[in-house]
Amino acid sequence: MGRPKTYDRDAVIERAMEAFWRFGYEGAHLSALVEATGLNRFSLYKEFEGKAGLFCAALSMFTEALVDEYRLFLDKEPKGLANIEASLRSLEYGSDYYGCFMINTLTQRDTVPQPAFAQAQATAGEIEALYVENIRAAQARGEVSGAVDPEDMGKMLYSLDLGLHIKGLAGGGEAEKDTTITVALNGLKAGSAVKA
Repeated sequence: MGRPKTYDRDAVIERAMEAFWRFGYEGAHLSALVEATGLNRFSLYKEFEGKAGLFCAALSMFTEALVDEYRLFLDKEPKGLANIEASLRSLEYGSDYYGCFMINTLTQRDTVPQPAFAQAQATAGEIEALYVENIRAAQARGEVSGAVDPEDMGKMLYSLDLGLHIKGLAGGGEAEKDTTITVALNGLKAGSAVKA
């Protein structure tokens, strides 16, 4: 009979997530993960089948919470431009900003485990779909021109979302972020976006 676990699995994943988030998949060495989680190498391998399994578990925990956070803004009724603006403006940089763990995973495509990259892509698709739903609702209420393709606009808005996160990593400030959002929303309200 094996020894009972003396650790909280979710707490271990959360501590590992912080290390991966800050240092990336390659930068979070096994010794750093052992230190961050408090588990020895044997326990990490036994529980998560190694660093890759731990990374996938951490990303899964993060993306579940991330989609819930987006839904707080983008599932709110009535759907439309107010939701989109609230979602975009909810991003805060701060001095300890390490970007979005999911987006960081997407930018590290060649180094992260393939299942993690696929999960990050799927989550990005979920978020993009939430933007599309709000564009459709905005069109139904006359907030956005009917000539705008909702799918194309959803892609543009999520590209803007991604860009804002990356801009924060590159040292962008709050004022620049707010100006970018205002310009994008003004263009959307004016129906100036053209079909591809």
